[in-house]
Amino acid sequence: MPKKESAAALLLKTVKILVVFFTLSAIGWFVERLPFAQSLPFLSFKLPIGVFLGSVISLLMLIALVRFGSETAPAVDSLLEFIPKAGKLFGNLVNIGACLFAYYSFQPAVLPFIAEYEWAYQEVFLGLVLFFLARVGLLMYAASEDISRFLLGFLEPYRQEKDVKEVQPPN
Repeated sequence: MPKKESAAALLLKTVKILVVFFTLSAIGWFVERLPFAQSLPFLSFKLPIGVFLGSVISLLMLIALVRFGSETAPAVDSLLEFIPKAGKLFGNLVNIGACLFAYYSFQPAVLPFIAEYEWAYQEVFLGLVLFFLARVGLLMYAASEDISRFLLGFLEPYRQEKDVKEVQPPN
């Protein structure tokens, strides 16, 4: 896939995810503001229906974000040819962002039920973030030689000018 097409595909997917996020956020905002959704319990009085519906919308946003990371991998691979498996690297970075998003968005729905075990909720997300961070580190380590060659390639024009000696014809 040529770079121009890859950049266009990445831009299209980025705009698509922004539209999806805006739409779902607007729906969530509207649902949370409904007067009967704030006090109506869902499973117990600890969980209002508005908080539950907000968590469902956050789950949909989370699914869209993870799909975005996997769908854009080929375009990222094509754009960043000097980084082997750049698409996987980008996908893992998106997954880290998704974990952070999930941590904050599901907190209001989960913490009322596990108030004494809040540490377990935090440990689950810490484990997930560390898992994806380790994958990013391993991918960067595996690609470090290719990245170094790419960066040193910028010095090549200066070396060639320095190494070329002017040859003067004999008098």
